[in-house]
Amino acid sequence: MSTKSLLVTAMVLVLTGCGSDTSETAASAAGDEAAAVQPTDVPGGTGAVLAISNRTYTSGSVHAKVTGFFAADGSQDLNKPASITDDGHTWLQYGASGAPELNVLFTNDESMAENGVNIGIGPYTVTATSTSGECKTKFDVAPATVSGHYSCTGSTGYDKNSGQMGKVDIEVDFSAGS
Repeated sequence: MSTKSLLVTAMVLVLTGCGSDTSETAASAAGDEAAAVQPTDVPGGTGAVLAISNRTYTSGSVHAKVTGFFAADGSQDLNKPASITDDGHTWLQYGASGAPELNVLFTNDESMAENGVNIGIGPYTVTATSTSGECKTKFDVAPATVSGHYSCTGSTGYDKNSGQMGKVDIEVDFSAGS
């Protein structure tokens, strides 16, 4: 077997072992878009690619709670023009990115087998990903909805005003309908 073939095989095996899990992957592979979808609990860093079919979003909300270096506890509605799934990439924006009030962005990249959540409020931001190890995630992907839960301990937060980094714990519940 050539070196190139070995490298490709190793990359496939590594990607298979990363990311988060969802049952839409199995339903899509079977070609049954209307199949029932069961939510899956996934500890950070394990599982398969989170597959979300191409769609635009018309409704949804998020509730986020941050404790530690900075604090936030609130809800936001889906920012419809900024939320889309296209060609294996998903962006679900709640509120306005960079705004002084709470804003949350859920991202998913199928090719990297990684998804994440970014929470901002004023000069503070925190980012957590499925592959970073500090999060437990649960997702439910169906033909007309995407929802999820992040529970992360020890995520890194950033204070734009002071330039200091700190640790925070986050709880995020989001939903989006298409």
